[in-house]
Amino acid sequence: MPVEPIPCDDGGTGTPGACACAPSIATSPLCRADGTPILIVVRSPCGTCGTPAPDPAVVGWIDPATGVYTPGAPPAGAGPCETTVPPCVETICRQRCDDTSGDGLPDTTYSELWCVAADGSATLLLTYQDDPSTPYAPVSPVDCTYGCPDDETVLLCDDSGPFLRRYVFLNGTATYEDVALDGQTPHVVMGTVGTCPRCDTPPVPIATVGLCLADGTPIAVVVSRACDGTTTRDGWLNLTTGQWSAGAPPAGTGACTDPGAFELAGILCDTDPTTGEVLGLALVQYAYNPDGSLAGVTLVDPATGDPYVLQGELRNCPAGQAQPDNDLVVLCDALPDGTVTRFVRDYRRDETTLIVGHTDYLLDGSAYQPTGTVGQCPTEVPGPVPVIPQVFHGEVVLCDDLGPFIRKFVQGPDGTVTAVVNLTLDGTTYAPTGTVGQCTEPCRDTSTLLLCDLPTDGTPTPTVTDTPGAPYYPYTTGVPAAGAQALWDGGTLTLPDAAGPQPGTGGTVRTAAAILQAPRPVCDTGTAHVTVRVDVTQLGPDDGCRATGFLALYNGTGEANRVGLALAPPNTPAGWTGTLTVEADVPADDLAAGNVAVALAFDAYDDSGATCPPPRRTGWQLDDFAAVVVYDQTGCATQFLRSITTDCETGAVVSVTNTTLDGTTYNLTGEPGQCTATGGGSCCEEQPCPAQSVLEVCRCDDADGDGIPEVGFVELVAVDCAGTVSSVGTYVPDYSAPYAPVAPMDCDEGQDEGAPPAFGVQAGRVVLAPGETWDGATVPTLQAVTARAFGGTGTVTTADGTSTLLDGEEAAWTVARDTHARLAGPLTITATDGTVTVTYTREVQL
Repeated sequence: MPVEPIPCDDGGTGTPGACACAPSIATSPLCRADGTPILIVVRSPCGTCGTPAPDPAVVGWIDPATGVYTPGAPPAGAGPCETTVPPCVETICRQRCDDTSGDGLPDTTYSELWCVAADGSATLLLTYQDDPSTPYAPVSPVDCTYGCPDDETVLLCDDSGPFLRRYVFLNGTATYEDVALDGQTPHVVMGTVGTCPRCDTPPVPIATVGLCLADGTPIAVVVSRACDGTTTRDGWLNLTTGQWSAGAPPAGTGACTDPGAFELAGILCDTDPTTGEVLGLALVQYAYNPDGSLAGVTLVDPATGDPYVLQGELRNCPAGQAQPDNDLVVLCDALPDGTVTRFVRDYRRDETTLIVGHTDYLLDGSAYQPTGTVGQCPTEVPGPVPVIPQVFHGEVVLCDDLGPFIRKFVQGPDGTVTAVVNLTLDGTTYAPTGTVGQCTEPCRDTSTLLLCDLPTDGTPTPTVTDTPGAPYYPYTTGVPAAGAQALWDGGTLTLPDAAGPQPGTGGTVRTAAAILQAPRPVCDTGTAHVTVRVDVTQLGPDDGCRATGFLALYNGTGEANRVGLALAPPNTPAGWTGTLTVEADVPADDLAAGNVAVALAFDAYDDSGATCPPPRRTGWQLDDFAAVVVYDQTGCATQFLRSITTDCETGAVVSVTNTTLDGTTYNLTGEPGQCTATGGGSCCEEQPCPAQSVLEVCRCDDADGDGIPEVGFVELVAVDCAGTVSSVGTYVPDYSAPYAPVAPMDCDEGQDEGAPPAFGVQAGRVVLAPGETWDGATVPTLQAVTARAFGGTGTVTTADGTSTLLDGEEAAWTVARDTHARLAGPLTITATDGTVTVTYTREVQL
């Protein structure tokens, strides 16, 4: 909202100045095109004195899932979160293919996101490739599986209960069929289709009375009945003090000392077992002995208090059956002569909870008509009379700012509500916070994304430890540099010039080396990429001669194991500065084991005679050494599903949960990020590329150069996944040998008449002795094969695996149609401990 106008400040000069206010900031929820929520940040600036404040302006937006603020305009396509399609109870993501080149073959993939609404209808929400926020418009959609339909199944409910709706997606159209829960029996929809009901209400507490502690204190035992009908004992309530205790009552608890004490079990229906008709209502009453044991069970008419005679069977009342709302309290009828009679008053309420009447009956269930003064039973009433100062006649589940709680009502002797008791759902005392009212189910939107857990341990910081340089520069001119560890730690190393050469040599070279070592991550491909760099300054006093220095990487010692090298410029002038950088791929095991090293060597004195007169003296300063290690972690990312639940009214993120693809909880080990998929389609599994096809083409050759094709040959042509055609090879017609054409030409060219080449079938037969094998691959134009075992067994290997050819068994294979070129392998036949005959035919040109 714009800031409120406030007085202006003239700064003590009498001249109006700027308004003394601060710009206000507000946020407003929007959604991206894919439905994920964002918060738009709106800034309302101050105006100058006497002028209206400028209009609010959008200054940026916040991703509530990550908390990251991005300045500037909101993402493209952002808008209100409400959509024109009904809320999705299920989302279905499927991959499709697109023919963008118009050749009839799929050449790219994209994803479709479908919404299944509560009424069972399916609507296409969006199409996209890698980023759901960027729509994709397919050019010519085709099914990736070449016409094979995709299907998804969701659980829905109608008036008859749950059933399965199986959607079939084919050529961009969704159809469905309804089946029973067995997945096969057709289901006819009855009534309205929608989501199946869930049990979202908290357990309903039930208080029972008629029990006392060992000292006579009355208590109420509280049990909870869940939505599935199961009950659990929560605890007990001291009816004298109102104190709640969890768990079972103390030892010695039993029925209050009067044998007539009772516990009400609730209203049941007297039901005709044949027709299901409700014949009447009955109140089940339990009588207890003084030791707490059950003495008997009686049925009472809840309307009159008279004993009830059962006509059918006691059952839970059906839904919608009108039942009286009974509030019970034990009262006393005091006569003028001092006689006191205890009785039960049963209050009746209407739909608005107002008391509309009551019925009185004795503790044995018989009707009673008070004749004296009715009131609370005094403690001096003769006989063991339970004192029950609080009787709960009802409770309701309410909600405050923190969530649901239970409110129970206490009734006084005159039937009015005298107090309320608030309890948590587990039965402990509760003080409501904020606004109390009816509980409502919050509106929630949930979106699910396929993400990848990207490993973060692939770029560890390596340790760089100084080591002698001789194994890497093994020449007599080498002199180890002192204090090189300072350079490896990121500091400075000065290599002074030398006044003369090493004894017996023509020069002096300063050297240093260090071992590189980095811990190996949990997952990698076995390769690491190492980069080292150092800043170099030539200090003089002379210019260098020829090669003056280098930085190198080694996997082992000696020049034979050098894997990377960077040279300083030849004849380096005094005052030159530069950076030497070396990169190399090394085995991950070697880097982790400390076999990789970095070494450097720079001239300090060079006396090369006629090549470099006079002798050259060069000093060097080395700074800012750095080593970076990156393990190759291709294929190490783990796919998982992230479900983001938002408040559909405010857009605020309520929860973020991560699960595996099978729905179990997933704990991130790295950083979440976008999965990489070839050809797009981040949410759907990439379809495999169709297998390469090989075609057989009959060709002709003009071998003698007379312009007439007189020699026939066969060319094998391969068609790859992109539709590209390439030649595999050329062969004589029976594939017994390659053929090199002289002048390939159309078989009909230069011939006005004549018949096409004729082909026939040639017979073949082999007899295999034990241990011998016949392979169908040796017969390129194989048409039919029959194998039979004699006097022992053999083995047959096909694409389905290896099986036994039993003694006397015959197995045969043949092409199914005349258009089939040959039998496809593998097909090998071996004689094990007997003789196997193999009879076959192959195609030949006549």
